[in-house]
Amino acid sequence: MKNLKVLAIALLSVGILVSCEKKQEEVVKVATFEEVSLGADTINSYTDAGVYNWISGDFGFTTGMTTSDYGKYYYNYVVSGQQSNVYKDFSDQYHSAPGGAVAGRNFVVAYQEDPSYLSKGSSLNITYSGFATYLPGTYITNTAYAATVIKEGNGFARAFKDGDYFKLTLTGYLAGVKCGSVEFYLADFRNGKSLIVKEWSYLELTGLGIVDEIRCKLESTDVTNNSMNTPAYFCLDNFGAKK
Repeated sequence: MKNLKVLAIALLSVGILVSCEKKQEEVVKVATFEEVSLGADTINSYTDAGVYNWISGDFGFTTGMTTSDYGKYYYNYVVSGQQSNVYKDFSDQYHSAPGGAVAGRNFVVAYQEDPSYLSKGSSLNITYSGFATYLPGTYITNTAYAATVIKEGNGFARAFKDGDYFKLTLTGYLAGVKCGSVEFYLADFRNGKSLIVKEWSYLELTGLGIVDEIRCKLESTDVTNNSMNTPAYFCLDNFGAKK
């Protein structure tokens, strides 16, 4: 009986892995974020502290908000309609480096909290509610905040130097099992390069496999005591789109 249980578990695991790789043609409803109604040059704000679940296209996102002596504090995904590409101070944290969205008005600013002070519900996971399929891709860029600090440094982070990088990794899961990952360098100073992404760039996501969840993680070479100094922000638009 024990051997039969082991065999059943093994077969189930194989089935999940195969389903990660089996291509299925399904139409993905793209997350454009345009269904969020925003005033001119504003963000999708909340009155009460908490974690809010919301949907755009076939995808589920969360926005966390808490309050402090400095006012409202957001994490995870915030819908922004702000059109400027300027960063002067923290009030400009929801500006994209290109200024505005890849199309339409709205885009998302994602903020990854530091592990030392994670708030309740802190997560950059994105859920997919459609029939499991390959996801075509998405558009990604830096925030004006991150791009400026990478170039110039500030009181918390240094300007990038040779060998540094700022990387976003997206990992796909199906029924909790990892299927695949894709990487995108938001800044790359390795091997003599000095790249800071300031335009919307298309990232193909088919390498994730067949998925029902996507987990996003930022990584930088500017770290102190296991905490990332580079502003842990990136911008996302038209998630699930074809190029």
